[in-house]
Amino acid sequence: MSDIKVGVLGTGHLGTHHTRILSTLPGAELIGIHDPDEQRMKSIGEKYHTKTFSDLDELLDLCDAVIIASPTSTHRAVGEIALKAGCHLFIEKPITENASEGRALIALADKLNKIVMIGHVEQFNPAFSVARDLIKNPKFVESHRLTQFRGRGTDVTVVHDLLIHDLEILVSLVNSDIITVDTSAQAILTETPDIANSRLKFDNGCVANLTASRISITNMRKMRFFQPGAYISVDFGERVVEVASLGDKANICIPDKADKLELPNGDAIYRWNVPVPDQDALTEEQLHFLDCIRNHFTPRTSGIMAIKALELADRITEKV
Repeated sequence: MSDIKVGVLGTGHLGTHHTRILSTLPGAELIGIHDPDEQRMKSIGEKYHTKTFSDLDELLDLCDAVIIASPTSTHRAVGEIALKAGCHLFIEKPITENASEGRALIALADKLNKIVMIGHVEQFNPAFSVARDLIKNPKFVESHRLTQFRGRGTDVTVVHDLLIHDLEILVSLVNSDIITVDTSAQAILTETPDIANSRLKFDNGCVANLTASRISITNMRKMRFFQPGAYISVDFGERVVEVASLGDKANICIPDKADKLELPNGDAIYRWNVPVPDQDALTEEQLHFLDCIRNHFTPRTSGIMAIKALELADRITEKV
């Protein structure tokens, strides 16, 4: 099968990384890049030996698919132009500025029979990839997503910039309606909230306590899942997965080398680290996008799931 022709729209931080990966990715042909910032676009084009396009329509006419890494406020308009030009879409998160725009974009894609995948890259983090099958019916979830101030992504709140990663993972794992949302947030360095904490309660009894900050001294990207008979910790940054299981009550296969703690009642707690492969999440994400186009699969990070996460993010910010 011939390579899929891909263009990149936007040459900021993530757009540059997408360009770098696509320039050597098997199965893809990087057609070129587009950005209103001509100087930056030219610099990135020279660095990765790809053509630059001042005219967006000219690039779209040559592409089977595009990666949209422009500011969130442009996602709907640029996405509609690309869809009407016949392109499949990969859109960096969040899908659009609000859920209604996202639904309109997905409706157009469905009408035109085009794939839309959203850049919730943590779904492709190798640590979460190996932990996903171990997480079953969590009853309490705790997450911390903390970064040093980077000066980018500030066109949206910390909820839509950082917390939305954990929201998307949460709604993909907990198949239940949310009945209460309690939130505290503050703007510190920008005009919108830079730090936020939310406590969510689901109809099935699951409770999630989520914290996000873009003004932290240190970085942390960690989620902890507590479920009947087991505890699973996923460190997205360090790529470490730790598991503790009460015997076989959690229906998790216990490795022979697991540490064992005998309990007075005769039970035992087993602890071990799950091996995590050395993989690049962005590369795995792009390969998945190409595979979905070839086979017309629904992406793991579909537009529908992204809209659910965005609706939850909107609901949280309304509480601020």
